[in-house]
This record gives sequence, structure tokens and C-alpha cells, in this order.
Amino acid sequence: MIQAFVYPVSAVMKMWHWLLETILHVPSSTAWVASVVLLVITVRALVSPLTWISYKTARLTVVMRPKLAALDEQYGKDITPEGVHLHEQETKRIHKEHRYNPFAGCLPALLQIPFFLGLYRLLLWMAVPERRGGHSLGVLSPADVAAFQEASFRGVPLPAYMAMSQEQFAHLGTTFSDVRALSIPMLASAVFFTTFNLVLSQLRTRSTLEWDNKSSRRVYEIIWVFVFFVPLMIALAGLSGRIPIALLIYWFVGNLWTLCQTVVLWQMLVRKLPLDDDTRALIATSRENMRCEVREQREKKRSRRRRKLSVVAHPSSLGQVRRELAAEKAAERQAAKDSKAEKSELARKRRAAKKEAQRLAKNADVDQME
Repeated sequence: MIQAFVYPVSAVMKMWHWLLETILHVPSSTAWVASVVLLVITVRALVSPLTWISYKTARLTVVMRPKLAALDEQYGKDITPEGVHLHEQETKRIHKEHRYNPFAGCLPALLQIPFFLGLYRLLLWMAVPERRGGHSLGVLSPADVAAFQEASFRGVPLPAYMAMSQEQFAHLGTTFSDVRALSIPMLASAVFFTTFNLVLSQLRTRSTLEWDNKSSRRVYEIIWVFVFFVPLMIALAGLSGRIPIALLIYWFVGNLWTLCQTVVLWQMLVRKLPLDDDTRALIATSRENMRCEVREQREKKRSRRRRKLSVVAHPSSLGQVRRELAAEKAAERQAAKDSKAEKSELARKRRAAKKEAQRLAKNADVDQME
């Protein structure tokens, strides 16, 4: 599948190189370097409407949150067919009012992945001779691939990378010091932009996070771990892996584009879909609920820790403290189990009520036809 997306990506690259070298008479080596930059910009620009759709869909879920929360409060525990039907209809009305499509959030992101993989794979195959040497790549002929591999940026061949052996450096007509002098600043820039983009994305998520939703909060916390590890992995790959100069150019331009795109699209979203007072109040309430929950958990842990330490001064109370702590933990487990069972039972009853509502609606349609 990735191979199929190499064709359109390679066609864009060949078009830019032909335009630069043949029409504008740019030297071939410079034309190939510029083609890499323009290829990244072109592909990212073409998929930017999909990115906008993803951003807009995510923003709409925040804008609709107070109205949907009010519906859940009103109908969330209703197990009658009429109540479940009204809940569904009101939810659809709110979605239609805001022109919200739940599939628009994930589908554009999935459509972008093959293009990005095709772009990355094309540059990797072209820049590393032993990967696809002597073969065509998409619409690029073997001569085009060979010319690309002979191109250089600031005197360093595009296929060069720091983990090469001395024989490989000599074969390309360069040295480790030359490659390192160019690779390190580009790699550092790519790491910086990657880190900054991740942090910016987290700050954007933080401003609208549903704090009292444990799943959303857990995902948010996990991504902070990636903020530290992803840049480290990129740095290690650039220093010790097969990451040629051509791919470093791709990383640099791609991450710079992401930064600019995020800033522009976020400003557009804030102006087009501002948060009203109800939404801000709901976010503030969810954050306060989360803080109260965290404080309660911390106080509970401190209380248990104090009782365990009290055993040092009063060893005779060891058995009693153990029994108290065991009873508390058992009560918590049972409460969690009961809560889960209650939610499961409510969901089961609502599913049954939904089926009954659909059956009644179908019977009503049949009666009207008769």
C-alpha cells in the first residue's frame, strides 16, 4: 500500500525538479535539494484541509460539551424507550446544529498517514543507495535516483549520514566531520521543533481537557511521557541510525510546517469557534472536581501512612490497624465493583430500551403505510 502512495509523491518531486532544472535553469544538485523542501511543503499543503477538519471536529466536541452534559443529566439514567429515544434525537439535533460529524475527527487523520509514509519512504529509498539502488521509484527513473544520490547540500552528499563507515564516507567523497557539522544543527532543529510541537499540542489540549474524565486525563498524562521520549528517540536515530541528510531536511521542514500550521489553525479555531461562558464554567468545574478527587486520594494515603507509623509507638495496635486498613480497601474494591456493575446494568437496560424504541418506531411506520 505504501508503494502505491510513492507514485503520486514521486510525481510531485519529479515535477518540481523538472520545473527548477529545465524551466528555471537551477543547477541539478540545488534543484534536488529544493525539490525535497518543495515536496514536503506540497504534500503538507495538500493534506492541510484534512488537518483543519480534524482540528475543527475536536473543537466542536468542546463547544457542544455543556449541551451534551445537560442531556446526560436529564436523560442519562432514563431506561424508558421514550426517554432513550428523546436522548438520541436531542443529541442528533445538537450535532446537526453545530454541523458535527463524529467520523470527521479520525478519518482525515487516517487519510494523511499513507501520504506521510509514502513521502518518508520515498526519501529513504532514494537517499540510501543500498535500499533501492539501480531501480526506479514511482515515476522517478534509475537515472533520476542516481542523480539525486549525487546531489549535495552545503557540500555534503544527500545520502550521507553520521553512522557511515570511513569507507562509505570516502566513497561519497566526504568526511565524518563534514557530515557531522551539517547534521548536528539540522538534527537539533528537528528535535527542538518536534518537542515544541508536542508541548504546544499538550497546552492546547490542556485548555479544553475534560478533567474529571479519567480516560481523557490518562491519555493526556501518557502523551507527556512521549514529549520526553520522542525527541530522545529522534536524536538517537539521527546520531546512530540510517538518517541521511535528505531525511534531516524532511524532518526540519516538516516540523517547521507543523509548528506554523498549528499556530495558524489554532488562532482560526479560537476566532471561528470561541468558547462561551457555559463551556468555560464546565471546564473549570471539571478541573476543580479532579483536584478534589486528587486531594481526597492524597489525604487517604496520608491517613493510612500515619496509622502504619503509629504502630511503631504502639506495637500492640498492629493487628487492629491491619484489620482497619484491610476493611477499608475491601470496602473500596466493593464500592468500585458495585459502581461498575450499576453502570453495566444501566447500559444494558438502555440498550434494551433503545431496541424497544426502534421496534415501536418501525411498527408505527408500518401502521402508517397500511
